[in-house]
Amino acid sequence: MVGGSWWGRARFGIGMTSVLVSSCASDPRPDGAARPMSVEAARLAALDRPVHLIGMRADAVEALLGRPDLERQERQAQYRRYDVDGCALDLYLYEAPSNGAPKVAWFEVRPVDPLAALDSRVCAWLEERLVAPTTPERRAERLGS
Repeated sequence: MVGGSWWGRARFGIGMTSVLVSSCASDPRPDGAARPMSVEAARLAALDRPVHLIGMRADAVEALLGRPDLERQERQAQYRRYDVDGCALDLYLYEAPSNGAPKVAWFEVRPVDPLAALDSRVCAWLEERLVAPTTPERRAERLGS
């Protein structure tokens, strides 16, 4: 009889259970293998330079990111949220005074998971792909003038 004693069989059972549980919990991809990207993330990654969202028309945003995951009207603003690989991209669009077309007036990038917000690097890749235009005052501040 294999593992003739009760204690031998128990140790064998505990050992096999540990192996099974650890194999289920581990990531089967080899180290350094890329995680599959969402369509939105792939579009942003394929761009040769960062995107300036502020002032971008709503139709251009949809061409870039597709349909938003959440959309609602908030007083004069239109709110849109895009979920991009664990990060939320919040956009507020307002109608342009010149032609009434909705344009991005403000955006924020944040982790979807509140616990991930503890690590500032979680959505850094997305923040690097999206930049706000600089005003002359901000440019002067950065240059030290």
